[in-house]
Amino acid sequence: MMKQGREVRTNISEVFRTSYGTVDVAKLKSIYLNLSSWVEPRIELESWNRTIDSVKFKINNVVHKELLKTDFKNKAIVDLDLRASGLRPGKRSFMKCEITIFLKKQKESDIQNECIYSPLKEITNKIINGPLLSTKTFQFHKTKK
Repeated sequence: MMKQGREVRTNISEVFRTSYGTVDVAKLKSIYLNLSSWVEPRIELESWNRTIDSVKFKINNVVHKELLKTDFKNKAIVDLDLRASGLRPGKRSFMKCEITIFLKKQKESDIQNECIYSPLKEITNKIINGPLLSTKTFQFHKTKK
């Protein structure tokens, strides 16, 4: 039996493209949450690695704190993809954050069900309004230009 994935776009933010989905809708074990945007640094730094790691750490903390309030496992994988090599003020770079969240048990196979969508929307809002938009280091844009 082949896996059949499904993705649902969510219009949670004007600045971020957001969606969530699964790679196997028949055996729903995990859900991924995607956020992407164009990032423009507000300051010049010699090395961006520490700053990017700090943003990833803050996202990870928000996700795990919010997972305690849900029916999902308190286990998640946070992957923040933002290349440090090309970051400089006046130039936009693409950022993508993918968070894999695991279900405790398969209660629902419809990923658009409110018991799945509602906590994911809340987690997405907390990530956007917390570690991302509150940073003074980056400005976020929906498009490259």
